[in-house]
Amino acid sequence: METAQKSRSTSVWMTAAACLWLGLFPLLLFGSYAHITRDKWVIMLALSGLTLLCFAADGLGRRLRPARRVPLLLALGLLLWMGISCLLSPFDASVWWIGGSVRREGLATQLCYLGLFLMFAHARVHLPALLASAAAGAVGFAAVVLLQRQGLNPLGLYPEGASFWTHPEFQGTIGNIDLDTGYLCLLAGLFLAGLLWAARGMAGQGKASRRWMLPVCLPALALTVYLILTMGVQFGLVTLGALAVLTVLLHLPRRGRILFLACVLLLALGVAWFWPGQGGGLWELHEMLHGRTRLSFGSNRLAVWVYSLGLFTERPVLGGGADTFQFRFGSYLERHGLQIPTMQDGVLLPHDFDTPHNEVIAHLVNEGLPGALLFIALLAAALLPLLRFRRGSGDGEEVRWIPAMAVFCYAVQACFCYSVCLVAPLFWVLLGMASGGAGNGQDRFLNRKRTGNRKIASAAERKAEKQNLRV
Repeated sequence: METAQKSRSTSVWMTAAACLWLGLFPLLLFGSYAHITRDKWVIMLALSGLTLLCFAADGLGRRLRPARRVPLLLALGLLLWMGISCLLSPFDASVWWIGGSVRREGLATQLCYLGLFLMFAHARVHLPALLASAAAGAVGFAAVVLLQRQGLNPLGLYPEGASFWTHPEFQGTIGNIDLDTGYLCLLAGLFLAGLLWAARGMAGQGKASRRWMLPVCLPALALTVYLILTMGVQFGLVTLGALAVLTVLLHLPRRGRILFLACVLLLALGVAWFWPGQGGGLWELHEMLHGRTRLSFGSNRLAVWVYSLGLFTERPVLGGGADTFQFRFGSYLERHGLQIPTMQDGVLLPHDFDTPHNEVIAHLVNEGLPGALLFIALLAAALLPLLRFRRGSGDGEEVRWIPAMAVFCYAVQACFCYSVCLVAPLFWVLLGMASGGAGNGQDRFLNRKRTGNRKIASAAERKAEKQNLRV
């Protein structure tokens, strides 16, 4: 019994590392927005090294679990292909090792991301501690944002002469509101999943151990949604809508899910077809459905996507190497006489891009079709636990679907945004958790279900399970 309990015990050090990533990392920086990307990159490297030490400490204590084989192989395949793409790149290592853009998304950073994934895929993270830390981080982030909106400059983030009133596109301890929204969308999925898990447990086993999670997740979710709505980034609203649809789908019988999803899609298309809205994304979708598409739609995202796919065809297998988009894209536009629109209906638009603002397209351009397919397959493997949502309601249930909901929200917003070290490490940490072994560490319990053994665990085992909530 003692040996079995030890094998199922929580990875104490990796739990501490996860809490640092979700709770502290979003708040850490060294100064103003002028060099926030560089600061976060340095902090990411340092915290990754600390995570490696935590991983080694838990490994020596034999508390790590074997990762699921398919996600592990996909991650290793992606890592290998990134290395091949860089070694065969038309650029030398001075470009692809650190990266060709200010985002520093070169091979060194990709190794860091995939290293985090591999470590957390083997860890048994204590879920309530993770949720509490993420909620504390969200509160700290919100405090900075709300003070800035009152005209203050906490932490001296705005350079001299700047403020929220002059630069509302920069807020919080992450900076650009697109990245702020990506971070908040990821948290929205995590908190909603934690709330659903706590609510389901109230009616079954684990009532005492989950009761305190409700007052943690509920206000954290409300605060996160409020910030997304008030930042006004359109893909944040799209992500919240997708999260709402997913939540309904998870509670429907399997036979009714396809019908519900079809009805939602038809309703959305019907609204977009008949109602032009008052501008913004809805109006642009209305115009596209009626055959009046402009490359400037989506703040020039459509133009960048179309031209990036053309760039992809030049090196469809190997790509250009990690974070080489900026060098290749400008040359591609010049060689083909292409231009990105500078304005739409009299409104100035951004027209200088060092990323395609879509992570899948970025992988297509940087690592070619094999790299993009491996990334998509890894995402799909991590989202599969959502199908297990309806199985069980006690502490012995598999709970990988909780970080998987956060991964889902990140994946939706990633269709309109880009990978950068200010937010991406959090995604890879949760991706690793969602891709790990049996979600709650109850391997023995789940194996009994799969093999058809319906025997009830002993009272001592149930007590141990209640004391070891982990993902």
